[in-house]
Amino acid sequence: MQKTLKQKLTVSLLLTALAVMAIVSVSLLLGMARYSSAQFEDEVASVLTVDLLSEMNAGATGTPENAAYQVEQILEAYAGQLRLGVDRTYSIWDAATGERLCGAEDAAMTDNIVTAMQGEVGDAFSLLPSGMDVAVPITGESALVLDIADDGSDMLSMFAMLALFLAVALVLSLLMCLILSRMFAGAFAGSAVQAAKELRESNDRTLYPSGDWEAMAAAMYAPEKQRNRHKTKQDELETLLPFLREGYVRFNLEGKILEINVAAEELLGVSMEEDADLTFEKTFQGVPMLKENQSMVRGRLRQNGYTLDVAFVALEPDIFAAVLAPADGGTV
Repeated sequence: MQKTLKQKLTVSLLLTALAVMAIVSVSLLLGMARYSSAQFEDEVASVLTVDLLSEMNAGATGTPENAAYQVEQILEAYAGQLRLGVDRTYSIWDAATGERLCGAEDAAMTDNIVTAMQGEVGDAFSLLPSGMDVAVPITGESALVLDIADDGSDMLSMFAMLALFLAVALVLSLLMCLILSRMFAGAFAGSAVQAAKELRESNDRTLYPSGDWEAMAAAMYAPEKQRNRHKTKQDELETLLPFLREGYVRFNLEGKILEINVAAEELLGVSMEEDADLTFEKTFQGVPMLKENQSMVRGRLRQNGYTLDVAFVALEPDIFAAVLAPADGGTV
């Protein structure tokens, strides 16, 4: 049970941390995308001024091929300011036919280029763009479209740094959740023990069965000293049942008593401390040993001055438990 408590606390804290990280991550991604898009657009707008566009319009004369060549010559003087290179390229298109005339050979038609063919500046960006471009119309003797494209490598680098940051944050969050869950489980254990003490000291003792309630609370809720990956439901029963007012006996198919609580010893008149080789035959006098295929047997027996109701239950293959109590409902 204490393991379940820590697991629930850890999962709750981790889900909260993941929710916060998801919100922060989305906000950072959108903010970085908007920042990169705005920075790219500002850099292009700072170069393609009204004066430069007027110069390009004036030079776009003759055939579309000649006009594109003239615009390309003007643009090359500003290649450094536009940071044209591997990750940022340009292309010039015929506004009438949509044919690429010069520039990057792998340039593809974009929505912004289509917008510029209609005489407007194309500067739309998607929510999380993998690439960006700005297209402007050249309205000279031959109508052209100049497109400046960025492959988004700078933005991808920022995304990679963000992913690394989130991975580190996730690991730290997990460690913090484990630490906090252990602290909270410890605090809960202290509260459980305190509540048990108050129950023992209550005037109305008839409402509560006898047993070491403080010890049971500490055993059930205190954080584990070491992590046990193979803990089973039987382990939880072993933690709880020795504190019950009913008698509890655990034994194997060979009849060897593996565990017996104080209540069972008093009801049956035996003691495991005095007889380390306590057997089923000595403990349940006159009761036939259970068979392997029996999952539950109920009955009543008379022993040590008590008439007892007994239930035998199979816990796992070859392991059985017996729970017994006085038939009249009294206590030991």
